Order: sequence, then structure tokens, then C-alpha cells
Amino acid sequence: MELIVIEDRAPASSAPQVLAIGKFDGVHLGHRAILNAARQLTDGAERLAVMSFEPHPTYVLTGNAEYTRWLTPRAERVRLFTELGVDAFYVAQFTRAFQQLEPEAFVDAYLVPLQVQHVVVGRDFRFGRGGRGNVDVLRDLGRDRGFDVGVVDPVEEHGHKISSSRIREHLREGRVEAAQALLGRPYAILGEVVHGDKRGRTIGFPTANLGGIDDYVLPKSGVYAVFVEIEGEREGAFAHAFGVLNAGYRPTVDGAAFQLEVHVLDFDGDLYGQRLRVSFLRRIRDEMKFDGLEALKAQIARDCEFARAVFGLSSDSAIPSQGPA
Repeated sequence: MELIVIEDRAPASSAPQVLAIGKFDGVHLGHRAILNAARQLTDGAERLAVMSFEPHPTYVLTGNAEYTRWLTPRAERVRLFTELGVDAFYVAQFTRAFQQLEPEAFVDAYLVPLQVQHVVVGRDFRFGRGGRGNVDVLRDLGRDRGFDVGVVDPVEEHGHKISSSRIREHLREGRVEAAQALLGRPYAILGEVVHGDKRGRTIGFPTANLGGIDDYVLPKSGVYAVFVEIEGEREGAFAHAFGVLNAGYRPTVDGAAFQLEVHVLDFDGDLYGQRLRVSFLRRIRDEMKFDGLEALKAQIARDCEFARAVFGLSSDSAIPSQGPA
């Protein structure tokens, strides 16, 4: 898949395209409905393309710092779009100048050069200065410029619209299974294992401390059963395991910063410097302060047994070591 960052005007495309437009933060089931509708409009000569915006428009427009973090940072959107068969991913820079574009100027600078034959958006799509453009305006502009517009109604779950804001709310409250229902997959964070205080090793439960996660929405503090993918030497190759993850401040040892630390079940190896993708499957309990390391050790053992029972694991579930012990 081709990734193209647009600064002030889209590059000319050499091939006609069907373009899905939206924030696509989460690439959730509602977003996938837009992508599926776009895919159905392609033929052998047309590429399937996606356009989204950075920084997150909600952050730029409201200043809400929560939106400096993403459900799916750019690299994860690239991965997901590739899996979904997207040919080109356009990232438009949501600058002050971009905000001042009139709807007509947006279409002429960002859509016409791409040779779009069809544009697909959600029913509530807004564009142009002050959000003056809507689906009716886009249809009128497209009619004059040679493309048509498909509009996808919101996808609902239990009578409520599936949205990134609902997924964020579920994660804030630790409802990772509810978030999964809207995403169509478990919520996942990709990070690199960095050095921590190595205290877990002293109590028999070594943990991998995830760094490089500042762009992600973080879940509510607590302990989670997680699916762990450990990146191998070959690009795109991952070893699979289960784990128990602590999200939070580690009050028993007076931790000062919010961290994600995962204990990989039945694993014996060195993970430093490797990348892990952790998928949140179930919340086990709140983060707690214990009276010393022995009490903490006993609770971690119970957490691990809970995870084993949930996922039907046994000691025979071990995966190969990824490095020297």
C-alpha cells in the first residue's frame, strides 16, 4: 500500500480512484462499512484509496488534549488498511490554512487531482471552513467535477451509533470487551520493550515494560488478560502468546508514572528492544496497593491462574525463546 502525506495540495494520480474520506481513528466497524461501500464501487481500473487527517481534527478544533492520542496511530492505520486491501492512504495535514479552505477549494485541491471517480463518506461528514460542507454540498461539487458521492449511514450497536468517542469512553472505564465489540477486534497497543526497575524478576514474574506508546489512548488502570504478539526477525512475523498486563502506577512500589507492564505466560527469554503488540481481552481487577512484595506476588499468581482458566491455557502453551535468557 502507498502512503502519501499531503501538505497543501494532493499529488496528481496516474490512475482513477475510489476514495473513502473520514478520520478513521480506530478503523472500527462504522469505518469498515465506509470502506466496504467504497470497495464495492471499484472495478479493475480503479484503486481503493482512503483519506484521513492529522493532527486529529478534534484536537485542533477544540484543544482537547485527549485527542493527542489515537486509537490507531498512523502506523497502525497503515497496517489495518493494508490488511483490508487499500491501495493508497492519503494523510492530509489539518493545519490552520487547511481549516480556512472553502468547500470548493478543498475539493479542487484535495480531490480533483486524485482522479476520484467515486467518493464515499459517512452521513455526518463535514468539510471546509467552519464545517460549511456536508454531503449535499459534496454531491453538488462532485456533479460539476465528474465524480459521484456515496453516503453510508451510521452503524449501530444496541441502538447507539458506533463511534471513536464511545470506544474511548469504554477504554477510560476499562470496558475492553465493549470496545472490542465496536472495533470488531480487540483493542491493541504496539510498543517496544524498554528497561524498567526489573523488580518483577525478583518475585518470579518478569515483566516487559512497554515504551513508545505516547500516541495511544491508554486504558483505565488495572490488570488485564492480554494476547501478546512478539515481533520476530522477519518483518511482519510475530510469535503469539498470552499474558497478564498491569496498566497504572504500581502503588505497591510507589510508582510515579503510568506504565504498561506485561508478564508473558510460559515465556523464558530476553525481550528488550523487541516490539510487542498487546491486545486487551478482559479486565481482571483494579490496580491495588499491597502490603509488601510477597502479597503482590501472591496476587499476580492468582491473576495468572485466572487468565489461564479464561483462555484454557496450560504449562504446555510455552512459545520459543526470542533471545538469550
